[in-house]
Amino acid sequence: MNTYADIVIKSSAIFTAETLTAMDGVVAIKDDEIMAVAGPEEASSYIGPNTKVIECGDKTVLPGFNDAHTHFLQNGIATDPDYTLNLEEVHGQDAIISAIKEFADAHPGNAWISAGSLHWEDWGVEPNRAMLDAIVPDRPAYIASWDMHTGWMNTKALEAVGYTKDTPDPEGGIICREADGTPSGFCKEPAACDPVWGLANISADMDHVLGRVIDEALSYGVTATGCVYPYGGIPEEETIKIFQDFESRGKLPIRVSMFLRLLPGLVNPKKFETQLRSEHLRFAGLKEITDGVCEAHTGYLTEPYADDPSTCGHPSIGYDELFAMVDEADSNGYPVRLHAIGNGAVKQALDVFEAVQRKNGFKHLRNTIEHIESCRPEDLGRFAQLGVTPSMQPIHSVLNVDGYPELLGEKWRPYMWPVKSLMDSGAVVGFGTDAPVWNLNPMDGIYAAITRQQPWDGYPEGGFVPEQRISVAQALQAYTYGSAYAEGFENRIGTLHAGKLADVVVMDRNLLDSTPDQILHAKVLCTMIDGKIVYQAEDGELIA
Repeated sequence: MNTYADIVIKSSAIFTAETLTAMDGVVAIKDDEIMAVAGPEEASSYIGPNTKVIECGDKTVLPGFNDAHTHFLQNGIATDPDYTLNLEEVHGQDAIISAIKEFADAHPGNAWISAGSLHWEDWGVEPNRAMLDAIVPDRPAYIASWDMHTGWMNTKALEAVGYTKDTPDPEGGIICREADGTPSGFCKEPAACDPVWGLANISADMDHVLGRVIDEALSYGVTATGCVYPYGGIPEEETIKIFQDFESRGKLPIRVSMFLRLLPGLVNPKKFETQLRSEHLRFAGLKEITDGVCEAHTGYLTEPYADDPSTCGHPSIGYDELFAMVDEADSNGYPVRLHAIGNGAVKQALDVFEAVQRKNGFKHLRNTIEHIESCRPEDLGRFAQLGVTPSMQPIHSVLNVDGYPELLGEKWRPYMWPVKSLMDSGAVVGFGTDAPVWNLNPMDGIYAAITRQQPWDGYPEGGFVPEQRISVAQALQAYTYGSAYAEGFENRIGTLHAGKLADVVVMDRNLLDSTPDQILHAKVLCTMIDGKIVYQAEDGELIA
């Protein structure tokens, strides 16, 4: 007797992510798994009297998108318009100060005034507490920069966190100061920013903000994410408890792979790994930040900054200390992700992974380097050679197309966000957004990856470092299989394959047969997780 599928999805454009081409056929689903991916001539063998058949025509059917790098809970807080002011489209000191005052006046019940996506680089001066005190004197206020590596706060926020002239700079962070040593109200790097940001973030309504961002993710076809340290200052244990509470109440359809902070003694995995073992909330590895961002001259370069020859930036953790921690993790079977933005940090990360591998042997762990905004040409091939996964955010490559070459120098332009070079070398690249640095919509990142242009205006003409453009199929594969691979989860998700979990997305068009502009405006018609429809477009005609 035949065992029929619960659901059969038919399309002439099924992108399994196992190859870079689409196929004509069906995806058959039984319970929570994919029963088969087959040609159209086999469709009838999976269809019984109770099988739901979804006719997709030539619309793309593909695995659920997987955002390999998010600060997911923090993203929910940062994108709640009633709790966090988004300054992305507000430019200039006067306009930003006016917008913050207007937001504060309109939200008298908010215990903290919180804002994000601040661009302050063209002010000529660093933001300071006096500027904020003048418009928000009655409550603590914290304003996060667009890259989340600098923060602006008022006097009440400094008092709330306990920063005084006697507070030393935390390791890896800078508390900017006035002439007498009093904190100025501006901090650099998460070590200094996150204690303040955490106080602001933890005051949000977690049920509301996390539920909202889950719904947003599903509407974009994002069915899985790598949720990485840091968490916007919210303690790791509290972050985990919030996710566990959602899962226990059946409110966590998305799959969350947690990457906890890498610390000496492996304190975090020893405490939490046994609690994070489901297919919706799982411990996937450890993460550490090894440098800052180039816009603040804290990204670590192998040569001095072109616009400030006095500095190469600096690693936030030295080689010996980093080697000891990665070695300890490797010896215990834990994969490690290292944030490395400058080419000096990338080299150090590769050197550490190579040295640990030479000491312990190759263990097939999914060690990963995050961001890779620049890379020495001689280091590009080392990723594949060492089995290190590049986790990259293609939207980042177009956020500062004019300023970045000025920071690093024109000689480094060919190696800025070298996605294609890494793929050509044989590395398996995973894609994501670093949300809340950018929104969760994969179409923005895919557009940036295939054009190297900004999705809002198509700038620059011809693309930024156009030789690093990739194909639509490569971008889709990086956003599905590549991300699952980076999470060590590719045996269950990431491709449409018999026996894998039935996480499937149906788009409103054939992505492989679309122009970049059409891809940018593509929408999700249906998102399925575990074979169940978790999102359906209100105006979609696909599913009854």
